[in-house]
Amino acid sequence: MYVLCLSTYLSAAFEHYPADPAAVGSGLITINIQANAIGIFADPASVTSFQNRHVGVSSGKRFGLSLLKHQSAALAFPVKNGYAAFGASIFGDEHYSEKMWCLIMGRQFSDRLSIGMGLMYYDLQIKNYGQAGSWGINVGWNMKLDDTLYWRGYWRNINGPTIGSARESLPQVLVSALTYTPIPQANVIVEWEQDTIYDSRVKFGGQFNLLPWVTIHTGHAISPGQTTAGIEINYKQIIINYALSTHSHLDLSHWLGLGFSFR
Repeated sequence: MYVLCLSTYLSAAFEHYPADPAAVGSGLITINIQANAIGIFADPASVTSFQNRHVGVSSGKRFGLSLLKHQSAALAFPVKNGYAAFGASIFGDEHYSEKMWCLIMGRQFSDRLSIGMGLMYYDLQIKNYGQAGSWGINVGWNMKLDDTLYWRGYWRNINGPTIGSARESLPQVLVSALTYTPIPQANVIVEWEQDTIYDSRVKFGGQFNLLPWVTIHTGHAISPGQTTAGIEINYKQIIINYALSTHSHLDLSHWLGLGFSFR
């Protein structure tokens, strides 16, 4: 099992970005729907959602495998004439690890359009093989279509980065999503994802404010089919998230997140 997973990830380095548990629970989407600082890694335009400083940390394990564990931390905050964030993440174990650092800048150009850009540094380490690094650039957008409908998305690694002496290409990913708010207590999300390695993937999910301090999430992603669920608890300025996802052949994956907003 270890060799199988390692060989899979060697051919798709940095395919898995840090994920906000709220987004995971809503169908493994990558759009930062709940304005958690962890979401800025994948969705740079979401940095414009943070009117106050926000710290986020997350941890988890995919399919119950220790070699697929991950930890991430990020800080997002407003700055003069815009918004900024930075974060760090590690994925893997002592044999194979992917480290990621990011610096995000964003600006709201009008009440309908926000743009974000992320400068990423990727650091790949393989025991007995060595280390390699590369720089990537991510661009994202958030467009208000009307009071209940938003078009959001991003283009990951738009500069086409490569890594290692073999100059292996890192995945370029294009994501387009629609978020719909039929009532103030609920959101519905549909996301389409296409990258340079795998077939396109459609994800859909939603979230519902069960109580003023409790939000539940659920969703589904196809190719492969994975069903997800999650819960968020808000206590004053503290946000606690938990999410899980299924797989037809592997064990459950788990995410746990903690956020704090300085108001």
